[in-house]
Amino acid sequence: MSITLDTITITTGMVWADKHKYAPVAQSVRRTLGGTAIIEYGALNQGTPVTLSSLEDQGWITKLQLDALQLLADAAGGVYTLTIGSDSYQVMFRHEDPPAVDFSPLIPRTLPLDDDWFVGTIKLMTV
Repeated sequence: MSITLDTITITTGMVWADKHKYAPVAQSVRRTLGGTAIIEYGALNQGTPVTLSSLEDQGWITKLQLDALQLLADAAGGVYTLTIGSDSYQVMFRHEDPPAVDFSPLIPRTLPLDDDWFVGTIKLMTV
């Protein structure tokens, strides 16, 4: 399954770690002094977290891909198309939960090469 963010093809094998950990409904319950429950609820249409994570043995990206992702993340307020397989989402980086792009090299070097491999996480949310 291919993963593309804007024009960047991300290595297949990254995992949408929080795909099933999100509730699309918000609800609050308050009680009146008489004991009656006041229930408020609503559908959440935006803000679904999309955390793409690489694993020890899959989902690695190159330094060139990481540099391109970092350029997208550095654009304040940028909205991008994320395509996972045949599904598309409008997303932006989750800067409120820093860092939005968090990767470490598989082989640490003082100056990484363009084709060196990195593992880590991309934090996005639907808009």
